[in-house]
Amino acid sequence: MVGRLLNFLLVPLYTATLGKVDDYGQVNVMFSYASFIAVIAAFGLETGFFNFARKKDEYKPEKVFSTAVIALLCSGFLWLLLGNLYSEGLMSMAGYPSKPHYAIWFTGILAADAVSSLGFAWLRFTERPWRFVLVRSINIGVNIGLNLFFLWGCPLLLSKGYTWVHSIYDPSRLLEYIFLSNLVASLITLPLLGRVWINLKWGFDFGLFKKLFAYSLPMVIVGLAGMINETLDRILLKQMLPKHGDYEAGIYGAFYKLSMVMTLFVQAFRFAAEPFFFKQAESDKAPQTYAQVMTVFVYVCGFIYVCTIACLPWLAPLLIRKHIYFTDPRGMQIVPVLLMANWLLGIYYNLSIWYKLSNKTMLGASTALFGAAITLLGNGIFIPHYSFISSAWTTLAAYGGMVLLGFFWGQRHYPIPYKSMTLVSIMLFAAILGYVALVYQEIIPYIAYLTIPAYLLAVWLAEAPRNAARKNH
Repeated sequence: MVGRLLNFLLVPLYTATLGKVDDYGQVNVMFSYASFIAVIAAFGLETGFFNFARKKDEYKPEKVFSTAVIALLCSGFLWLLLGNLYSEGLMSMAGYPSKPHYAIWFTGILAADAVSSLGFAWLRFTERPWRFVLVRSINIGVNIGLNLFFLWGCPLLLSKGYTWVHSIYDPSRLLEYIFLSNLVASLITLPLLGRVWINLKWGFDFGLFKKLFAYSLPMVIVGLAGMINETLDRILLKQMLPKHGDYEAGIYGAFYKLSMVMTLFVQAFRFAAEPFFFKQAESDKAPQTYAQVMTVFVYVCGFIYVCTIACLPWLAPLLIRKHIYFTDPRGMQIVPVLLMANWLLGIYYNLSIWYKLSNKTMLGASTALFGAAITLLGNGIFIPHYSFISSAWTTLAAYGGMVLLGFFWGQRHYPIPYKSMTLVSIMLFAAILGYVALVYQEIIPYIAYLTIPAYLLAVWLAEAPRNAARKNH
């Protein structure tokens, strides 16, 4: 979480140094395209690896790992080839025909990240968290360091009279330095994973790969549907509002980042939870464990939700450094909506364990496609009229629909004793507290900060009966 938080703090750097809102919009649009291709490039083999590697009586984890990695190395080479051959056409489709080199750089990023994702998966599977943290931190540190050097350090050095900087720095290429920083960070991660790659000596098993691919293919559908829900709105803003799409994507992307406090926790949780859930699957108490994890997860997310909204008046200017972003009042309006949307996404990640454990990945794909359909319809219908406001509410509706469908299907195929009414009540109470903090903070001083102890009291009251039962037992 700390590493991802540091990466998240690039937002004030970008909003402060990039000349126009439109420039930051381009950053959001390009990384949105990259998110889609990254799902296809990884083939869902990370989840497939966890599923097959846990079956140690049937498969050698090292063999599963080497088969998956070799497959991604071959596909990565293909991505690089396609990126070089069709760079001009790809960037014309994206709306930036004068930037064909972006396609080459991003295919390099995506190919490297796909392979390294399996390296990180091996560290998670073998429970080596400190090695995981070290490599991740170096990856993020290189990216942040290069961004700081080019966007802040070079202009500072030039202002001090160091003219040699002109040989490596051009102030008109700030966007390119952002993308190049990501490319270098992705490439340097591969050798940093070190001894993980020794497992490649186990070679490639075509029979095993067919099983891996059959299991993982629906996960690609899940991933693509997830990317539609998470990032398609920036691309649609660019495509459906051609005159000012970059500006709309810039405002939306900047204020979306304020909801990333929730996303950071959800992503960190997902990294740890997925291998944990698979390993708990053999236990008789697995359903009770999953229910307990969900309860604690919802409580923590509620705390993050209330705290973020309470702190918005000083948090927003701290992260979004140019006043021009705040001249558009729509920006602040979407933050609570997106916070709740990402909270629901985290709940869906918890719920989705049922189809991974029961090998019903096609049902999981159907749930994700249901959310994607809501995203496509909502954005397609309402963006021309309400711009990114509709994108925020559509995201909330999509994740809400996925949670409902995932819950009902999950309880049918893999029943888990969730404390559903308690958790729904906590979420509704957190939403009310968030509304109070936003609407009344200027009328009643400090009321926003009072919502935090009010939420903690609600959680304590929700858990009081169970704590009393434990004590009596």
